[in-house]
Amino acid sequence: MRRWLLHRVCRRGSQLPCSQHLTSSTGSGTLHDDKPPAGEDVHAVEGDAVASAALASSPSLVLRPPAAIVTHSSAEGRMSVTIRSGSRRKLIKLPTQVVEPVKRIIFVRNGLSAANVDIGAYVTTPDWRIPLVSTGEGEAYRAGCRLSQIVGNEPVYFYLSPYLRCRQSFLHLMRGFEAHRKEHGAIGDNVIGMREDVRLRDGDIGRYKTKEELLHHLRERELYGKFYYRFPFGESGADVCDRVTSFLDAFQRERMDFPMDSNVVILTHGQTIRMFVKRWFNLTVDTYHLMVSPPTGSINTLTRMHHRSCFRLDTECVKVMRLPASLNEYNGYKYRNKQVLGSMSTGAPLM
Repeated sequence: MRRWLLHRVCRRGSQLPCSQHLTSSTGSGTLHDDKPPAGEDVHAVEGDAVASAALASSPSLVLRPPAAIVTHSSAEGRMSVTIRSGSRRKLIKLPTQVVEPVKRIIFVRNGLSAANVDIGAYVTTPDWRIPLVSTGEGEAYRAGCRLSQIVGNEPVYFYLSPYLRCRQSFLHLMRGFEAHRKEHGAIGDNVIGMREDVRLRDGDIGRYKTKEELLHHLRERELYGKFYYRFPFGESGADVCDRVTSFLDAFQRERMDFPMDSNVVILTHGQTIRMFVKRWFNLTVDTYHLMVSPPTGSINTLTRMHHRSCFRLDTECVKVMRLPASLNEYNGYKYRNKQVLGSMSTGAPLM
């Protein structure tokens, strides 16, 4: 804004008489002398486009003397800009709040997988190739029906983890989604896109030859701390947090391309959802250690509030994930994400 104002000053500085500027304390403009420094010609510029817009919205607005003055040096023939302020000088401020196009951010956890039934599946099968079981397919289908109820005919965009259990969950979720729309006579297709993102993958817990070896490291993680413990040849919770932060940073830039009142569905894993909530609300590591993953096939929603870009996590999710009850209280955590989507702020609320 300042650069724009100075640009206006430089272009329009020669259109007003020397040593004069417009000021008024009663609403009618009059010319007053303003003594320039010796050897210099001073031209004041009023941002007429901004002032006209402000006066149109508020006829009783009082004009103030300009805050920027262009000074021409007669000795060297160069132009310099001087910013002068006074007790009665005040810049006109107009609302600049950007309209938030995203209405909901919906987290869907993948359906029940073979590793949820028997943790030994991590030993016999690569993590990214672990499939759903039949129960998980049903969970994903029901999640699709519920998702259709939530979004109605509003635009929907999907992000999903590239792991097999998430891709299978997406297929069954879409079956339920389309079946519910057809049952209720919905017209047209409101899915505006889908994309896999490798940053949404599950945390890497390493490679193990036996189930007992894996269980040993899982117990060790509980003692050390879930956020900082790094599995051998795997990741720590902090690594997952960095991936989520990178995704949110990109999402912050992409969100303005969505149609108005869009629903963004993120189909991913339990740990990744927990890290999203931790990162979104800038929760402390101690708070993260108290959290638990939402159930498989569950839907957890961040809903845009009526003011600014604040989003509120649904109450059921707060209870299920064992989050502080103050998370959704205006005088508690005060919607810690209220700056912008994917805020890079490092502040964390106190418990």
